[in-house]
Formats: sequence, structure tokens, C-alpha cells
Amino acid sequence: MTKWRTVGHYLLTLLKGVVIMLILLTWDLKRTRMGWTIPVTDFTSWVFLSWLLCYPALRTKYQSLYSKNGERFETYKHRALTMHRQDMGNNHVKRRWTLNGVTANPWEYTTGTTQSTDEILNPVLIFAEHLWATFLLILFGPLLAVLAGVMKVASLLRSSR
Repeated sequence: MTKWRTVGHYLLTLLKGVVIMLILLTWDLKRTRMGWTIPVTDFTSWVFLSWLLCYPALRTKYQSLYSKNGERFETYKHRALTMHRQDMGNNHVKRRWTLNGVTANPWEYTTGTTQSTDEILNPVLIFAEHLWATFLLILFGPLLAVLAGVMKVASLLRSSR
């Protein structure tokens, strides 16, 4: 990577953590005569430095936490209907078949697919998982960075023996 691409990647990663950082910093929001202020405490310093120094590297290191190929959310009704269709197909005995090879069930929905909340909830679930992962990486970022450094030094000492 060139220098500008590295800086751009760093800034883009910082931008992705802004929402969680702002949520964490509003934890200690105070109302004064001058307006709303965030007092500089140990916690705000911890969150700010963790976001600024550790978060981009940890997000790159733990990129599997941000994968969109996780387990899909499936409602029990959708799963039951899928199992019912498999059952009907596997246990067909002298019933009328439709042209595409599936038995006709008059009690099933008349649309091609059932109306389910699966397609609506999957993006929400993925967003919530990514938000939670970002929250944990910013909150415990310095500890994870120190732990990774200790483990690296320990592996170097072990390999030098």
C-alpha cells in the first residue's frame, strides 16, 4: 500500500468507529449554563485514545468479526414451512404433482414465498453484531493491544531458545 492509501484506510476505519465513540463519550454528558459538555475524565481519555490509536489496527486484525457471511437469522415459522415442504416431497404417495415437481398444498400461502421477517431482520442483526463488536474493541482496545504485544514478545522469546 502506498502512504496515502494507508492514511485513507486509517481515516476510514476511524470514521467507522465514530458512532460508538460518541455513544461512549455521551455517557458522562453534563448540562451546564454554557450548554452540554463532556468532562475530561479518565474514562473519556481512555475511550478517545483507544478509538484513535487502537481501534483501526484491532478492526483490521479482527476483521472476521465484521464478516457479512455469518449465520442467517431464520424464524421458526419459515424453518417449519421449509421442513414441511421437504417432508411432502420426500413422502409423496399417489398425490397430484404440479409441473415443477412440488405437491400442491391448499393450506399453504398463495404467494410464491411466505411473508416472513427474515429478510428484514437479517440486516438489522448484522448491524447490531457489528455495533457490538465495535463497542467491545473501543472499550477494551488498549487491553487487547497490550495482550497482543505480550503474546508476540513471549513467542519471540520462545522461538529464540
